[in-house]
Amino acid sequence: MTRLKAYKQQSVVKMKNRTRYQDFGLVFAKEHSHVRLGKGSLGQPLQVNNIGEREFERLVTAAGVRRIRFHGLRHTSATLALAHGEPVRDVAARLGHSKTSMTLDIYGHAAEGKAPDTLRRVLFG
Repeated sequence: MTRLKAYKQQSVVKMKNRTRYQDFGLVFAKEHSHVRLGKGSLGQPLQVNNIGEREFERLVTAAGVRRIRFHGLRHTSATLALAHGEPVRDVAARLGHSKTSMTLDIYGHAAEGKAPDTLRRVLFG
């Protein structure tokens, strides 16, 4: 989390390219290597395929877990955090939810301690 927070706004690239950087407030965004290849502008969102097809698929295969969509990592992380007793307000803040009620509406089952067995089945079959 510390590294992600430090990298969140792509501050180095953004500051060096103030007039050309499109700030979408992303954690990971297009950088010079993408732009040089003619694939968009600095700061734009990465294409899902860049992460999903190249890196994420390799990691899923190496870990021997069932494939989920890349966005599923967000849900898995939140579910595991709540299932293991992390405060709802901390999980809500990490997810960008303005209200803890939203987090509980989506992940309430985890806060009630029902998630670990379900996740084990989903991930490992």
